Amino acid sequence: MWRDVLPNAWESILSRIRSFEYSQKNAVLVPAAALGVGGMLLYWLRSGHKIKTIDMGDGWWGPGERPLKGKEDASIRPFKIETSDKEIEDLHQRLDRFRFTPHVEGAAFHYGFNSTYLRKVVAYWRNQFDWRKQVEVLNKYPHFHTTIEGIDIHFIHVKPSYVPHGRAVRPLLLVHGWPGSFYEFYKIIPLLTEPAKHGLNEGDVVFEVICPSIPGYGFSEAPHQKEFDSIATARIFHKLMNRLGFREYYIQGGDWGSRITTNMAQMLPQSVKGLHLNLVFIARQSLGRLICIMLGAYVPWLVGFTREDVRRFYPYMQKNVYDLLRESGYMHIQATKPDTAGCGLNDSPVGLAAYILEKFSTWTDKSFLRQDDGGLESKYSLDELLTNVMIYWVTSSIVPSMRYYKENFSKDPDLSAHNRVGVYVPTGIAAFPQEIAHVPRVWAKDVYKNIITYSYMPRGGHFAAFEEPKLLAQDIMQFVQKVEQL
Repeated sequence: MWRDVLPNAWESILSRIRSFEYSQKNAVLVPAAALGVGGMLLYWLRSGHKIKTIDMGDGWWGPGERPLKGKEDASIRPFKIETSDKEIEDLHQRLDRFRFTPHVEGAAFHYGFNSTYLRKVVAYWRNQFDWRKQVEVLNKYPHFHTTIEGIDIHFIHVKPSYVPHGRAVRPLLLVHGWPGSFYEFYKIIPLLTEPAKHGLNEGDVVFEVICPSIPGYGFSEAPHQKEFDSIATARIFHKLMNRLGFREYYIQGGDWGSRITTNMAQMLPQSVKGLHLNLVFIARQSLGRLICIMLGAYVPWLVGFTREDVRRFYPYMQKNVYDLLRESGYMHIQATKPDTAGCGLNDSPVGLAAYILEKFSTWTDKSFLRQDDGGLESKYSLDELLTNVMIYWVTSSIVPSMRYYKENFSKDPDLSAHNRVGVYVPTGIAAFPQEIAHVPRVWAKDVYKNIITYSYMPRGGHFAAFEEPKLLAQDIMQFVQKVEQL
C-alpha cells in the first residue's frame, strides 16, 4: 500500500512546485512566513533555557492600609539635614550622665568595646565633636526624598561637575549595610564622579552616583508593616532608579547592600548593566562543599582554590567557625528580638556608640581585638566614626535598622534561598583580606554565573568604601571598563 501511495504523493507535490508561479505578493509572503516559523522555532528552543528571575511583586509599607484611590506622589523633593540647639543640648545632657563600667584588666577588645577607651570617645564627643560642622559636611552633596510604596526614601545624587570630551557618564547605585549609612560613601564619591582630579584615569567612564538610605536607616522612613526584607528593598531601589529616569545602571554593595543589589540583579537583569560587590553571601552547605573544604588545604588546585584562597581560608575552624561565632552574637539578637536591645540603644547615645563602633574595630581588622583602643583611630577619625553614629542617633533609626535582620532571617535563616536564582549579569567581586568571611571565586560562581573580575584586594576589611575608597574605586572602574568593552 505505502509503495503505491508515497510515489503518487511525491509526484503530486513536485507537480505543484513546478507549476507554482511567484507573484510579487508571494515573493514577500514566503520569506516572511519562513522568518515567522524560524522565529517561533528559536523561541521554542530558548524557552527551555529561560533565565529564572525573582518576581518583582509590589508592596505597601506606609501606616495603615494602602489607599484605594489616588496615585502615589512621585515627586523628587530636595532635602537638607538640619540640627538644633535643643537636639545638641539633649545629647550633651545624656553624655554628661554617662555611667562608667570599669573594664577587665588586659581585656583590650576581647570582651567588646573597652570601657576605658569609651571614656575617651565620650569625652571627645561631649567637648570637641562639632555636630553642626558635620551637618555641613553631610549637606555638601545634594539630598532628596521621594515617596515609594508609602514611605519616604532618602538618597543623595551626585553628578560629575565636569565631563571630559568623549567620556561616558554611567549611573551607579551604591548601597550601604549595617551599622553603616550613606555617609560611608563620602570618600569614594569624588573618586567616581571626578576620577581625573584624583589620579584615576580608568578608560573613558565617569559616574553619577546615587546613594539611598535603606528604609529604616538614617533619613529614610522606617517601614510601618512587617516583613520588609531585601526583596522589598531591591524593588524600591529599582523604582527609585526608574523614577530618576534611568533604564540601565550599575549597582554596587557590601554587607546588606550586597544582598540587596544581588536581588536587584536577580529581579530585573535587563536593567542591571553590571553588579559589583565587596561581600558575597554563599551559605549553602553540601557534601561536595565539605569535601572541597577538606581537600582544599592540601590539594587546592584539585578543588579550584588558589594559593591566596588557601591563605585566607585556613585554618578553617579558626577563620570560618570560631571567628564568625565571636563576631555574630549581635546577629542572633537582631534576627530574633531586636526591639528589646534596640530600645536601650535608642535611649543611650553612649550605648549606641559602643554597640556600633565595636563593629568598626574588629570588622575592619580582626587583629584590632588585641588593642586597647580597638585600632579605631588607625583607620578612621573620631569625627568620621561619630558622624555615622549621629546619623543613627538623630533619626532614632537603630531599632528599625536592627529589625531588618529579623525580617530577612525569619524567612531565610541561612540567607541562601535566593542563591537558587542565578545571577547572569556581568559581576565584579572585590575580595578584601580582612572581610568577615572569604568566599573563593569557584564558590561564588555557584550563584554569580558571569564573573568578569575577581580581585584579591591587598588590604582592607568590611567597610571598604569608608576605609579604602581609592582601592574600591579603582576596582569598580576596572570592572565597568571591561563590561563596557563586551
